Amino acid sequence: MKKLFLIFFLLPLFIQAQTTLDEIITDMTLPHEGRPHGVATSIDWALKPRVGAVVPPAGWNAAIAWGQLYEWIEGNPATNTRVQIKDLEMYYLSKSDRKWHLLQKSVGVDGAAYVEDFAGDVNKPADKRIEPDGSVSVKAGGGYNFHFWSKLGRVKYPVNDVAGIYTTVKARLIVDKADLPDDRATARYLMSAGGDWWQTLTVAWDQWKTNADMGISRFRFVTPEWKSFNMCSLPSDTIRKNPPPFLAVSTATNLIRKDSPELIICPNPASSTTQINFFQENDNSLNLSVFDVYGRKIETLLHGSISSGKKSIPWNTSGLPSGTYLIRLENSEYVATNRCQVIN
Repeated sequence: MKKLFLIFFLLPLFIQAQTTLDEIITDMTLPHEGRPHGVATSIDWALKPRVGAVVPPAGWNAAIAWGQLYEWIEGNPATNTRVQIKDLEMYYLSKSDRKWHLLQKSVGVDGAAYVEDFAGDVNKPADKRIEPDGSVSVKAGGGYNFHFWSKLGRVKYPVNDVAGIYTTVKARLIVDKADLPDDRATARYLMSAGGDWWQTLTVAWDQWKTNADMGISRFRFVTPEWKSFNMCSLPSDTIRKNPPPFLAVSTATNLIRKDSPELIICPNPASSTTQINFFQENDNSLNLSVFDVYGRKIETLLHGSISSGKKSIPWNTSGLPSGTYLIRLENSEYVATNRCQVIN
């Protein structure tokens, strides 16, 4: 009974870490949950999200994903809370095959503390800490935000083949110092996602002459549970017809994106070992990883190029605590997931 209670207690946390198609759409259509501090209403993204340059200017060839972290306009009483940020990703919808393709993915991010309205591009080093999984946690405030971007820098995209862009990043509240009171319940941090087109991979910033933003998503409050923040430059009906890669919430056992291969885990629940089965349509490079309900990577089961065909990957669960785990299979074309219950 105790184990059963734990499963149902943790399951809502697990589900909250996922993204839904409706969430992606409302991240670009609804007003902000709260206004970011220090951003005047005359600035076009102060009150609601907006789309920028859907496709890159002619002759440009580089892009980068980014995000913004702000304190709430009405204040942030928390002093012992940080915001952990990870998994900044960018995808483009191809004009030629109407599929989403991964452009950029980074567990960690780079960034700086900028004056909240970006006046004069004034910035300073952020209060940044590297977490054990390679992600970053930060604080913002005192008239400064935290503007961050992919740790890998700009990437090239296929010129003349971009129909739209989707960027996404995950964040949650964590305790700053373990020996001080946990004040996450009073924290009021807001985050949004975005991306920029750049003239080239190396051109310097020049008063927005060499870069143009793709869009700025809805600001939503960061919570103690992992949450995704999403920007998509396409209209809602186009997004529904061409869903970007995301983990869809479902009451069923499988959490699998449309057109992704099905992951079959047997036995499930597992007590000592199980097999993860899937069909690989083409020769491809992929990652097969295990995460806990808090989004922490537990183990990498497979990494690298594999041939097409049926695959059965063993997973030894004997040393793991009982609970729910997420199995994630991903490559440049899709993301597929499934849950496995471990009982030891």
